[in-house]
Order: sequence, then C-alpha cells, then structure tokens
Amino acid sequence: MTTQTETKTNVLPLRILSIGSLSLALMAEQPPFAATFAILGLVLFARTIWGSTPRGDPNFSMIGAWLPLGILLLSLLISRKGVPDSVAAARLPAAVIGGMACLAVLFGAGRRAWKVAGVALALSSAVVVTGQMVIAEWNSDLGSDIYHAHKAGGEALLDAENAYSDAVRFFNGSPNVGPDTVFEGYPYPPIVLFTFGLVGSVTDPRLVSIVAWFAVLAWFAKAALTTRNQPDGYLVIFLMLATLPEWPLLLFMSWTEPLSLALFLGAALAWRKGALLSGILLGLALASKQYLVFLAPLLLLHRDEGWGKRAATTTATALVVLAPPLLIDPIAYYDSIIGNPTGVGFRPDSVSIVGLLDVFGIRFEPAHWVWLVYGSTLAVLAGLGSRVWSAFLGRAGVILGLTFFMSAAFANYWFLVMGMLAISTILDHRDQTTTTAP
Repeated sequence: MTTQTETKTNVLPLRILSIGSLSLALMAEQPPFAATFAILGLVLFARTIWGSTPRGDPNFSMIGAWLPLGILLLSLLISRKGVPDSVAAARLPAAVIGGMACLAVLFGAGRRAWKVAGVALALSSAVVVTGQMVIAEWNSDLGSDIYHAHKAGGEALLDAENAYSDAVRFFNGSPNVGPDTVFEGYPYPPIVLFTFGLVGSVTDPRLVSIVAWFAVLAWFAKAALTTRNQPDGYLVIFLMLATLPEWPLLLFMSWTEPLSLALFLGAALAWRKGALLSGILLGLALASKQYLVFLAPLLLLHRDEGWGKRAATTTATALVVLAPPLLIDPIAYYDSIIGNPTGVGFRPDSVSIVGLLDVFGIRFEPAHWVWLVYGSTLAVLAGLGSRVWSAFLGRAGVILGLTFFMSAAFANYWFLVMGMLAISTILDHRDQTTTTAP
C-alpha cells in the first residue's frame, strides 16, 4: 500500500523553463531584456506552486538539453560591455566544453554512459573556466569594489578594528558616481566578514565563492546521476548550472551569493535530519545577506513537523550572528550594512522594473518603506499556505525574486533566486514522487 502517490501533474518541464529564463536574465546585457526574462521565469515557477499546470513529458532529456545548449550559443553572440578581458575570454571555453556536454546528453539517447560523460564534461567546463579566472585575476588589484571591501574588512579583523567603521574604506564602483566616491564600513553581515573577509586577509576572497559553488554543483551532479525519478530533468538543470555563462562575472565581482546558496542547500538537506541542525544552517543563510530579512514571515508562518523548534533555532542563530557589531557600535553598523546598500541611488542598469521602465524615460524609484511593505506582504501571503518542507525554498525564491523585481537588482540577486528554485525543483519533485511501503 502506498502512503504517498506520484504527483498528478508533472511540473518539472515548466520549472526547467523557469530556471532557463532566469539564466537568460543573468546573461542579457540590456536591462529591459534581462528584466523580462527574470519576471517570466518567476511567473512560470509561481504557476507551478499556486496555479494549475499542464502535464509534461516525464522523460525529456532529448528535448530539454537543447535549452542549456541554446543558452551557451547565445552567450557567444552577446558581448557584455565594461567587463574585464578575463571575463569575456572565459565564455568561449565555457561554450565549447559545455556545448559538448549538452551534445553528449542529446545524442546519448538516455544511456547512462553518455549521461556520465555529459556530467563529466559539464564539470570540466566549470573547472576550466574557474581555473582560467584564477590564473588571470587571483589577488588582482583589478578586482571590483566588493573585492576591495572584502580585503579591507579582513585587514580590519586582523588589526582588531571594527570593520563596520571608517577602518574600512573602498571606492564605490557604481557607474553613476564620480571615480573618487568612497564607501566607509564593511557592507555585509558578519558571516560574510568572517568568510570572505577573513580569507581575503590572507589570499583572494573569491576562494569562498569557488568552494561554495562547487559544493552546490557536486550535489546537483549526484542528483543527476543517482536519482531514478526524473533523472533526465535533473540532468538538464545540472547542465544549465554547471555551464552558466555568467559564472566568470559572478566570480570576478566577488559577489557573496554562492555562500548564501550553499547554506540554503545545507539547511534543506538537513531538514529531515532534525530541526536543530537545519535551523542553525537556515539561520546562517538568512544572516548572510540583508535582503533575506524578507523571508522572516515565511519562516514564521511555515508549518510542518518541527516547525516551532526550527523557527526558534533559525531566529536565535541569526540574532547571535548579527548582534555583536550592533552592540559595539549600532550607528556605524547601521550605516555600513543598511546605509551603504541603500545609498547607491538610482540604477538604470538594474535587472528589474527599474531598468525596464528607464528605457521609456520613466524613473521608477519607490521609497524604501514601500519596498519593505511590498516584500513583507508577499512573504506573508506565501507563508500562509506553506506546509511542505521541500517546497520551502521554491516559495522563498519566488518571494525574493518578486521583491527584487520592484527595486534595484543585479545579476547576483538573480543568481541566488535561480539557485534556490533549482534546488527546490529537485527536492520538491523527489518528495512528490516518493512512494513508501506500509
């Protein structure tokens, strides 16, 4: 007798299209196109959670693998302006080796040997591209403003200074400000300071991103090769992530979202093993970026086994991580992690409605309190119906994406959303298709 039947509607194809659309949002150079792909991806995924979806083909690798291949081919036709030569040069090996991985899956017709070859080639693509970036940019003074913020934050730690004070100074890399504009105070929460900053005090802080991202990719590779339920769909998702054309830019910029994504994955995998461990990891994840505060209502309203203990552990962990600098110098701390990000100003290059409307000469810049109310309301509405642990990250990703869309948002924001939706897709689909004997 079966206690849980196979899902009535196979939403996997639609979710793969959603992840592919978000991948295009990362890659598109013009903000209007990027914003359009971003909102399309969110709408597709949201429909699989809150709407009815048509039944899809459960075994579609021969079709699905064309999507990452097409994205790779498009990456060769799009030349993003203003990026370092190392980032631009990395697209060719990514497309060549990644394209071979997709072709192996396409022409392997589902045979395991070809799947293994496809996974190996895709991982090789990620390794080659990362190695190329390491050789070109390791400990390079050409690094972004964020890179220099990590370096300065790490030096402040070693000197026993408050990194959330004027002990940390770095140039504002926004294209809309003067070249001499300077930020004061480390702009990220303590967990990022004690990872990216601390590593940056002795070597390149981007090492944290590399370790986190390859840990995530390893899990996706395992899912693609070892899961019997929908392995072809999982393989397509892995191909899209391992051959992601914008990974070189994400790495160069020293963006911290790979760490947040790895922590979310750890929390999701630990969910059934106990509320304590999953709560600690989830608390660390939520404390890794300021904008993740929007997920607080979802956390508090989500209901499943152990929800009370998990919510309490998550909240306590986040507070323990965030509180110390606040107790030392609350004004400096606020100015650093809230004032710096919100003081960037109008960004027409944003991958959101801001960049989309700017094309039509409309300057859309809602007040911060409006954005906070909007995002919090979305989280409450999503949290009211949240009951399944495996779908938690999917709801969280949609909430964040819709919140980002209404304000300034960039490629790193959508990278996190795409990763959360990809993890949720596999975990949620596994949960729905699992059957157990009496």
